[in-house]
Amino acid sequence: MHDPSHDAHIHLDFFDDPESFARDAESRCMSLFACSVLPEGFKRIATTCKDLKNVHAGLGIHPWWVADAHLHDFDDCFDRTRWIGEVGLDFSPRRPHHDLQMQVFEHVARRCSESGNKIMSIHSIRSASSVMRVLDQTGCLHNNICIFHWFSGSTDDLWLAIRAGCYFSINERQTQTKRAREQLKLIPVDRLLLETDLPPQHNPQTTIDDVIDSLETARASLEGIRSQALEDQLTKNWLKLLSSMS
Repeated sequence: MHDPSHDAHIHLDFFDDPESFARDAESRCMSLFACSVLPEGFKRIATTCKDLKNVHAGLGIHPWWVADAHLHDFDDCFDRTRWIGEVGLDFSPRRPHHDLQMQVFEHVARRCSESGNKIMSIHSIRSASSVMRVLDQTGCLHNNICIFHWFSGSTDDLWLAIRAGCYFSINERQTQTKRAREQLKLIPVDRLLLETDLPPQHNPQTTIDDVIDSLETARASLEGIRSQALEDQLTKNWLKLLSSMS
């Protein structure tokens, strides 16, 4: 068994020394979709890790941080990367600014639709149907790769996303509920990716071994849920996604 080939959703912007962690990942032949929560986090990762081919710096405006975001900062960075994340909506009652979240996500989706050829990591807590509506109405689904990070919507919403060609990045915590396990049986095997969503916010103690352990736990859980070996398929899925960017 090899180390996992990728982490499709990790927050390098939360590390004190993201370059050191990324070099540890490079030594283990691991590729990283380094999502950010604000454009300044993207700029930090894009600068500190610019020489590392295994790091794909994602430009994000996370729904929890929309009140701190400026769309002109997002637009200023937009052409610097094909990786967009973390973006999306969170309509949990404890998360405020639902109208502002929608305004920001619609802007992001329109920009991606106008550009095309972006890979997006999308947050959709209690909002999957709204996320799908925005992606569809802006045309974003037709010329970009949309990855649902830690999908937790209804099964109807899951089928909409599957039919639209979306990918799904899966972490170890996501495999622990009965509904999620049933939904994970429905996703086409060629749309599955692994993620950690690590580290916990601003926890520089997270190591490459922590990330690998989390990815391997997620993979083992997925294999148990689906009763099939997935290591080669997951790597193939990631490489296919990367090849779409050439």
